[in-house]
Amino acid sequence: DGQTLASGSEDNQVRLWNIFTGECTRTFSGHTNIVSAIAFAPPLVRRDEVLASASDDKTIKLWDTLTGECIRTLWGHNDWVHSISFSPDSQTLASGSRDQTIKLWDWRTGECLHTLEGHTHRVKSVTFHPQKNILASGSDDQTIKLWDILEGVCLQTLIGHSDWVLCVAFSPCGQLLASASGDRTIKVWDVNTGKCLQTLTGHTNRVRSVVWSPDGQMLVSGSDDQTIKLWDISAGINLRIFLGHQKVVWSVAFSPNGKMLASGSKDETIKLWSVKTGECLKTLRAYRPYEGMNITGAIGLTAANRATLKALGAIVMD
Repeated sequence: DGQTLASGSEDNQVRLWNIFTGECTRTFSGHTNIVSAIAFAPPLVRRDEVLASASDDKTIKLWDTLTGECIRTLWGHNDWVHSISFSPDSQTLASGSRDQTIKLWDWRTGECLHTLEGHTHRVKSVTFHPQKNILASGSDDQTIKLWDILEGVCLQTLIGHSDWVLCVAFSPCGQLLASASGDRTIKVWDVNTGKCLQTLTGHTNRVRSVVWSPDGQMLVSGSDDQTIKLWDISAGINLRIFLGHQKVVWSVAFSPNGKMLASGSKDETIKLWSVKTGECLKTLRAYRPYEGMNITGAIGLTAANRATLKALGAIVMD
């Protein structure tokens, strides 16, 4: 709706934010490990206000955003779930996992419709074509695969990256596919031919995420180099660099009107940016009741203990 932003976090929580006030309007609790991915259901089912979340607890959860209720939990992957995506017609949910598989779900019933196998390493990203029955996946095996979701078969494999493929994204028209990689580049592919049309360079560390502007004219990327870059696709040049995060930038997203950009970082903040000026408009951060205690020297803490104390603000970030 252009007013609400969703986030997933290492504190196992899913949150909704009002981007105008900067307030967290709802917190969804239920996952027992890191929430790695989130996705709103398409407008066709927004009357149900459905949000999906994927976690390192090996599950996918569907939430009613109005009530906060967990509608359904999808079980089937036997390792961390890295990515999720709704089909444009809202009928199917895809998930990519550390178990090297992709699963297609009827999310309303919880039935797994297909398990797609072919990648030889973790599947880090999945995304549906905006018009066709095609799914793209990116993997740590350095490849991108295009799948026929009705037949459950791989149509083609795109090869060109020299490191993990961490994110894939179709252009709004569906003719192009962008991929972000650990090799510090972003590649733009012709979906029909499988040919790499452009390689965008400029980041100095892994590129974690990439997203198209609503008009398909620009790309935005987030990187381990702590920066966000805005790219002109027709010219293949970097238009702007957004600076402000203090750690890895995990994810980026455009507002529906393309005027605002959101970024999520390991520094535990979400930043809202003006695409036109590059100005940081707002910084969102979850309330931490023990902020500033900065406990040091504690021994005998498990990883779970440390994660809990970190989420509460009781210990300094790693």
